[in-house]
Amino acid sequence: MSGTIRLGALLLALLACRPAHAQVEAATHDVQGWLLLVAQQPLGRNWIVHAEVQPRWKDDVSDRDQLILRGAIGRRLGLRVTAWAGYASVTRWTGAATLHEQRTWQQVSVALPARARWAPSVRVRQEQRYLDQWGDSSHRLRVLGRVVRPIGASPWALAVWDEWFLTLDDTAAGPRRGYDQNRLYLTTARRLSRALAVEGGYVWQHVPAGPATPTRHGHTLFAWLTYAPPPK
Repeated sequence: MSGTIRLGALLLALLACRPAHAQVEAATHDVQGWLLLVAQQPLGRNWIVHAEVQPRWKDDVSDRDQLILRGAIGRRLGLRVTAWAGYASVTRWTGAATLHEQRTWQQVSVALPARARWAPSVRVRQEQRYLDQWGDSSHRLRVLGRVVRPIGASPWALAVWDEWFLTLDDTAAGPRRGYDQNRLYLTTARRLSRALAVEGGYVWQHVPAGPATPTRHGHTLFAWLTYAPPPK
């Protein structure tokens, strides 16, 4: 009888553990809102100053998520290639605490020749990320591909872009090496003047599961306003 009791207790313990495991493995979905405000000012023919403000909201766009502030200096290396170096401050609200991440980053942007009215471009960015709780810096590679095509004879254009994030090293109490996330954008864009452009649409974000966190899917409403006068 004692053996039967022990076996029953073991089965009950296993059953009790299953919901907790399922809860960790189940993917989560969240509707978010991202607003991107960008200003670029040319300095002569080859240099550009970049400033960016990006607030984000989570939990069905009901609560603040992040505030990203970026600044950079760019150098045109030709008609189609620009090199950048910059700094970013990222404030994240987790509910229990407010985290302040610092980043330095380097980037190369390439505008490729158009094909069949599609205008492709590629952006490769290397980031060095710093957060006190990690105890070390984390290095991340971001690769973005984008294509833009006019919508008929209208002033609007369709844009499709995909960005992959890859963490290059393991960080104590921080990001792990490997695939970090993917973002797929489907947007429409319009130039309002020689200096002003707007863009907006939908972003699907995939973040893989961690040791104690489930896979996350973000469904984001995205709006982007750019002020960038041409060089004189």
